[in-house]
Amino acid sequence: MGIYCSDVYVYLLNAVYYTGHNIYSTTTIYLSPVICFLTSILMTLGIKDATSIYIVTGLFAVIGNIGLYFLLRIRFDEILSLTGVILYATFALNLTWLANGSIDIPGVSITIWTIFFMIMAVDKNPKYYLLAFPTLIIAFFTRYTIVFIIPVMVLYYLYRKGFKIEKQDAKYIIIGLLIAGLLAALILMPVTSMGNGNFEPTTQISEGIGGEHGRTNDPAYSTDVGYYLSNFLNFISSSKVTFEGNTPALKDPTILSYLIAGILAIGSIIFIANKDYELNKRKLIPLALFLIAFLTFNKTSSVITILITLIGLLILGRDSKHQMGLLMLSWILVNLIYYSYYSHNVNRYIIPAIPPLIYLILAGIELINEKISINRNIIPIALIVLFVIQGFTFCLAFEETNQYIAPQEISEYIIHEIPNYEKYEIGVYNIRPFYWYLGENVTGIENHNTAKIDASNVSYYISKAPLNGLNNYSEIKNIHNMYLYKKNV
Repeated sequence: MGIYCSDVYVYLLNAVYYTGHNIYSTTTIYLSPVICFLTSILMTLGIKDATSIYIVTGLFAVIGNIGLYFLLRIRFDEILSLTGVILYATFALNLTWLANGSIDIPGVSITIWTIFFMIMAVDKNPKYYLLAFPTLIIAFFTRYTIVFIIPVMVLYYLYRKGFKIEKQDAKYIIIGLLIAGLLAALILMPVTSMGNGNFEPTTQISEGIGGEHGRTNDPAYSTDVGYYLSNFLNFISSSKVTFEGNTPALKDPTILSYLIAGILAIGSIIFIANKDYELNKRKLIPLALFLIAFLTFNKTSSVITILITLIGLLILGRDSKHQMGLLMLSWILVNLIYYSYYSHNVNRYIIPAIPPLIYLILAGIELINEKISINRNIIPIALIVLFVIQGFTFCLAFEETNQYIAPQEISEYIIHEIPNYEKYEIGVYNIRPFYWYLGENVTGIENHNTAKIDASNVSYYISKAPLNGLNNYSEIKNIHNMYLYKKNV
């Protein structure tokens, strides 16, 4: 298919910068330094095409699957934990973005390990803080929005330990933080140096904290705050994948989606039916906070809504035997609130909420097994079989398209058919892919601005649509609706 997430071109160019050659990457070098640096190592070893970043992001996906198994084993048996990993690895949303060079799944993979180490540090051995905090730093420098997992980690500590740091924890917390700080400095120094002293937080985080809703001129801009909930079934299993605004859109959920939704619904009903509810002041306070968070949603900063929600969960869970479940719920809500509030609806953004969702699905299976008199492994094994089949057949759901391979093919035509192409200035409708394929002799000119193209000095122009109004250029090649124009002599 080619590279269908244009951000991948930025990461590839950043990786090239780490090998010593800067192709206009100074202002973007802060983006995912972990993935870009590891990709640069493979480039140095001789893998110089996009395969390098596919390998790196693919390895992180595997690492995340392994981490999820260990995380689930804290609570569930081997079969259920394996079921959870299979579900996670074969959900339609994950498969859509799996090992394609995007950084969402790598970021989630390291987050899984961060949460695992944090739980182990709090519940088992404080030495795990020496792993939890450095792993958090690696996750942060893989995808900056991972910063929102920090309040989730704090919540779990407060559940188990309260507001006091116990003596046996303090030593390892301090050492862990020092190691994390040193690691952050080691990453920041080359990044800020290569960026000429600049280190920008992602626009997405800053806009969310500032209470902004995103830019209206972005193709992904939307005011649909329920986007992620309304597409929930499609994220589980989808029978059709189309491309809308250069982003894969999952459509037509399959029976597997309804099966998982049914497990969640039945499990929730059983859980509620098993509880003996007695309202008191301690329970009314979190309910009031949840109501405030709901009523003020999208009317203030997402961070404020998240804090109100987490305070409610803290009060609700202080004496609860379901603290790990509440941890998973907080993990989901932090991401759901932030990305729902942020009015750029991109399905891959919600991937961080899938691991804790898997936990709730498995908890639902456990509750169902307690109510029915069948072998407790029947449901898990059936799900394993069904979702393994989905894992192998999901690629058939993608619509056929040549639009993502076309930039590479038109670039290869230029390289092979135009002698000394490096000496010519080439105008392009989008600089990202063509910096990667053609190098520094590329100039960005809007595709719709034919007057500007006509008045330019570029020798060639690459367009994603036919340009009938050009006077000074003639079309010389068309590859998959990618048009190459040459300046008339």
